[in-house]
Amino acid sequence: MKIIYFATYYADYLKNFYGNRPHLVEAPYQEQLKALMNDFFGVFGAYTHHANLLGAEAHLIIANAKPLQQAWAKENNVPFDETHWEFTIPIAQAKQIQPDVFFIGSMFQYYGEFLEAIKPTTKKIYGWISCPIPEGKEPTQLSLVLTSLPSYVDKFRATGYQAELLPAAFDTSILAGLQQYAPAQDIPFSFVGSLSGSHTKRIELVNYLFQKTPLEIFGLGTENIAIQDRRNFLFKRLFTHPTRHRLHEAVWGLEMFRTLQRSKITFNAHIDIAGEYAVNMRMYEATGVGTLLLTDGKQSKYRLFDDHEVVYYDSPEDAVEKALYYLQHDAERQEIAKNGQRKTLTQYSYAENMKLMLAYFQQYL
Repeated sequence: MKIIYFATYYADYLKNFYGNRPHLVEAPYQEQLKALMNDFFGVFGAYTHHANLLGAEAHLIIANAKPLQQAWAKENNVPFDETHWEFTIPIAQAKQIQPDVFFIGSMFQYYGEFLEAIKPTTKKIYGWISCPIPEGKEPTQLSLVLTSLPSYVDKFRATGYQAELLPAAFDTSILAGLQQYAPAQDIPFSFVGSLSGSHTKRIELVNYLFQKTPLEIFGLGTENIAIQDRRNFLFKRLFTHPTRHRLHEAVWGLEMFRTLQRSKITFNAHIDIAGEYAVNMRMYEATGVGTLLLTDGKQSKYRLFDDHEVVYYDSPEDAVEKALYYLQHDAERQEIAKNGQRKTLTQYSYAENMKLMLAYFQQYL
């Protein structure tokens, strides 16, 4: 089976990636692609790698990585349209590859005309959607929708789409990438993630923990964290508040996994749309690298982990109490973290996950 995994990466991530590796900007296509895949950002690199291990011919297209796409265009004598390259180059790539399956995530800017242009190049178009669909962006070109939210499976099927449940997973190759670092856990308690307008519940929780625990925050949206006297202009100009050192810039790719690995405990709060299902990526990422996960979802209808594999909280006060308790009880913390890692590596790895994905792909072909 020939597959294209079609992705866009966060613009902030790509800026950081190429900014730290300026030599790659002019490098050949395959060298750039390999470096991006070895940084373990997102899930599409893992899909591609593990699909190939299982005998598929899988190709990864990162549509908005400009140096990468420029290199492909140059090597394949394809004109590079400075205005529409994010659309024209992927179409040229699909025409060249002629996949059996074109798999797209929830990049809704590509739904509609772009997917219509892709249709003649492939047998089927499948997609991954685990978020609300913007008005006017219905997935009419998709023959199959995969999602990690059980409620979305029911929602898609009720509106006439073929849909299947595919949980997220952890790429065990990440552990090999982390071997270059010392294993010391020098961050007592972390939150790694975004604090945007889609995370109102999360922002309230993280704010509360920031005031009551030694929580360190790595991510976008740290301006939403309340620092005492931050609105006092004179105070901000003349002094550095003692909590400011606990606010950090976003971390990406392998650096993000290293930050989780350095944390004794990491905090998780699901995005508001998750509802009663505890299924987000942080659950796999944190447990996969061997960190104790403090997470919501204790009353979830669909739980990935038992109480001896992660620590569940059911209120802000409970989260504070449990964070402080496990920071003082290393043996218990380490035992739960080991249990969680064992569960992820044996049941939630891409080695297993991709067998199910490829089975779905074949079934709906």
